[in-house]
Amino acid sequence: MNNDVKENLFKIELEDFSSLGELSLFVKNIIKESDLKYSFPDTKQRDDVLLKIIKYLFSSDIIYAGSHRKNQWEDGWAENLNEYLESGNLESIVPKYFDKHGLQRLKGKLIIPQSDNFEIGIVRIFQYIIFEKYFINSKNVYEFGAGTGHNLLRLREVNKNASLYSMEWAKSGVEIINSVAKNLGDNKLSGICFNNFIPDYNIKLQPDSSVYTFAALEQLGGNTDNLINYWITNKASIVINIEPMAEPLDDSELLQYLSIKYFEKRGYLKDYIEKLKILEKEGRVIIHDVTRTGIGSLFIEGYSIIAWSPVIG
Repeated sequence: MNNDVKENLFKIELEDFSSLGELSLFVKNIIKESDLKYSFPDTKQRDDVLLKIIKYLFSSDIIYAGSHRKNQWEDGWAENLNEYLESGNLESIVPKYFDKHGLQRLKGKLIIPQSDNFEIGIVRIFQYIIFEKYFINSKNVYEFGAGTGHNLLRLREVNKNASLYSMEWAKSGVEIINSVAKNLGDNKLSGICFNNFIPDYNIKLQPDSSVYTFAALEQLGGNTDNLINYWITNKASIVINIEPMAEPLDDSELLQYLSIKYFEKRGYLKDYIEKLKILEKEGRVIIHDVTRTGIGSLFIEGYSIIAWSPVIG
């Protein structure tokens, strides 16, 4: 690293997570002890990034989200599974798409990470905040579209006693979390095969259950009605969706506008918050909060939040 880069280095601070409200001492200490450093791109670097995003949006080489990608997720999680079974190292279950692009977004601005594993480091802090805020006293917590289940291990650090469930459509993902649970001796951690596109109503949530998704609903596009209805029918106590959503973003600001266009190009989550607003007017749900975090990767701000609950009559 040259001297110019060193002089322009910044470190993750408490203020970077101000959109998420008051932070606990636990989270403050994690942020202070973290070694997540970054720099800002210069004008040329920023222009190159913007050009890359725009070229992608106009290209025909697009991988569309949807149920047709199930085998790809199956194969991806199988790679993590094999590595975990060979090594027993919990870090091996972290999905390989983290830190893929080299640039990130923080407070809505493009940044260049200067620390290894920067993206997953930000995600970990972000999740600790969310999990403490919503799930610290939950008896049961379900993650839908849990992938390898790695998020649930951070939730376990926050809530030692809850029953945690990985709801995942890829069998290899379910096998990972069940293997981890066995190796850790955690009999309150388990994986269940569940298809978010076609919810199985025979699989019922436990009473007093909390639900969350983390960059999982993006695969559903506009096909979220069935899953929303499943959560309402099962009377989830609260649902937290941390997803790439267009509604919290401002399409008059360039980076946010390009993020919205990327969602559209890939066929990501569509009209999700608007659907919940309609259900709220009908008296079926209550929306507690909608938050734009400004956190994301090269192409998108992927971690906006909506917190809501079914109206239980």
